[in-house]
Amino acid sequence: MRHTQARLGATATIVALGLSLSGAAAAQGKQPSAAAKQTARELLVNCREKLAAKKLPEALKDCQGAHAIMGVPSTGLDLARVQEAMGHLVEAREIALEVTRFDNSAGNAAFDTAMTEAEALAQSLEPKIPSLVINVNGPPSGAEITVKVDAEVIPQAAVSLPYKVNPGEHTVVVSAAGFGQRAEKVQVAAGQTRAVDVTLSPASGGGGDVVDPFGKPESPADEGGGRQIPVWAWITGGVGLVGAGVAVGFGIDFSDAQKTVSRDCPGNACNENYTPAEAQALQARWNRSLGLTVAGSVVGAAGIGAAIFGIVTAPKKGAPAPSTGFVPWIGPSGVGASAFGHF
Repeated sequence: MRHTQARLGATATIVALGLSLSGAAAAQGKQPSAAAKQTARELLVNCREKLAAKKLPEALKDCQGAHAIMGVPSTGLDLARVQEAMGHLVEAREIALEVTRFDNSAGNAAFDTAMTEAEALAQSLEPKIPSLVINVNGPPSGAEITVKVDAEVIPQAAVSLPYKVNPGEHTVVVSAAGFGQRAEKVQVAAGQTRAVDVTLSPASGGGGDVVDPFGKPESPADEGGGRQIPVWAWITGGVGLVGAGVAVGFGIDFSDAQKTVSRDCPGNACNENYTPAEAQALQARWNRSLGLTVAGSVVGAAGIGAAIFGIVTAPKKGAPAPSTGFVPWIGPSGVGASAFGHF
């Protein structure tokens, strides 16, 4: 018997919702599709059930979906009630006021009832919405001041006037040109008007500066980063790359010569197809490719290694020049480094 009553109750709710939602066509001038209306009915029923069960985030999602589809007083009223239950009093009152402004020229009775209830809800919420009064001290009169409440910038003309917020914790960030930046966390209860006094110190004073929790992080370029990479690092790096290229090129040629020798000249004795001059040329190619591969590898490794060292150890831009150091060099007879110092 209880199961039958529950089914009858659910059916009656859906029928009532269907009658009210079907009136949206006359009020809005455009008939939603049958699928849209069916979806909105089911979402609204689910929203009410979840609201009663205190499943507020899920109820909010269902009500938002139903109201986005239909946009009528009945869906708006339920959405406002869920927002109120979640403590979002500012949003709840705004939605309730939107419902009261709905054009119900068609005289839909269900919409009239929802609009009346929405007006009563908006009136009851108004005294419950708390306010913050932000007073800024330090900057001279007329100075440009930036005030943020939970990442929302407050117009300067509205600073020091009651600013409506939801109950709970809020972060107030205040800054001004030539002064430090300050952040304050404040807790405000329903219906409370709380003063927030913020004093800014001059930027050179070194006191009270904080990072804006809602601001964008500074890029390295803004911080004057970067390094003074010495010229020799670029030069040795270039020489190293050339050496590496030589090593690769002649390494390939040496590999080819090695294959030819293994095939045609096993045991250092070339077959009868080679003349003495051709055999000597093959031997010269072997020696030349091997030597240049080794030399290119040494120069490449030394040059690239020195360049990496120069880049990693380079001082930051704006830093004083080092008192000691060395400059690597690469020459026909080998590689080395010259030390220097200032005493």
